[in-house]
Amino acid sequence: MVKQAGWESAVAGGLGAAFSRTCIAPLERLRMQMIADPGKYSGMHECITTIWKTEGIRGLWRGNSINVYRIAPQSGIGFFCKDFYKVKFGQTPLGRNGKPTVLSLAVSSATSGITMMTLTYPLDLVRTRMTTTPGVYKGMIDGFQQIAKKEGVLALFTKGLTAANMFAVPYYGTSFFALDMMKRYYATFGRRPGNERALNPLISLPMGAIANMMGCAVAFPFQTAWKRIQVQGLGGRPILYTGPLMCIRTIVRDEGFFGLFNGLRANLVKLIPTGAIQFGAVDQIKIWMGLSIKG
Repeated sequence: MVKQAGWESAVAGGLGAAFSRTCIAPLERLRMQMIADPGKYSGMHECITTIWKTEGIRGLWRGNSINVYRIAPQSGIGFFCKDFYKVKFGQTPLGRNGKPTVLSLAVSSATSGITMMTLTYPLDLVRTRMTTTPGVYKGMIDGFQQIAKKEGVLALFTKGLTAANMFAVPYYGTSFFALDMMKRYYATFGRRPGNERALNPLISLPMGAIANMMGCAVAFPFQTAWKRIQVQGLGGRPILYTGPLMCIRTIVRDEGFFGLFNGLRANLVKLIPTGAIQFGAVDQIKIWMGLSIKG
């Protein structure tokens, strides 16, 4: 018997995310470095070879441990909240007879993004700084302690959080929503009501890649602002921004509109396999746990 997702959805989301991030860690390092240091590298090839030459092969996985510490609980919370909010919003006027509608799916996806980002933000802040500025902290705990001492405890929860949630709403809202809608369309296209096509994890591979790309394209300017705010003042980088909107205005003024998309190509290169592996792995784990993988 297929069960409805509960805490099991959190476990599947966390394990799937940890597995996918470890697989694509070099692409994540490339993405983060090109966003944090715009103009420093002529392209992805120079960036990745510079990291290899100066830090060795381990440098390509720098920050992956803390990224897994961050992404496992973050994605666990995200997948749990997506399913939880889907049910709750389906029972409001946004739903239809207790079932989720297109609107309630969109709202539940965006709300889950805000929840997961806010609850795990200190991990993301330290991870970003350790990845883009090698040696800035001795480890995750040292990072927490130094930020609290030099910038105040609140900095762990506020420095860049507004920009992070400005990113989370369109990114997770788009990617979760797109994945659920693609699953629905696949299951029902050309079928009679009550005779839906069965889903399997292999179908989730291309769907996950497409969903992640869509979320990235919509939200990337906010990610650029978020990451630059997090790393300003470190590793010789100047302090230029007081908030996400100022950051976006400054980038457009100094670098042009397309400066907001600096690093987008590296991001897409990373997100295509990430989305495919993560959503495919999550659905496979859900099947092993006896859960439904319907959108």
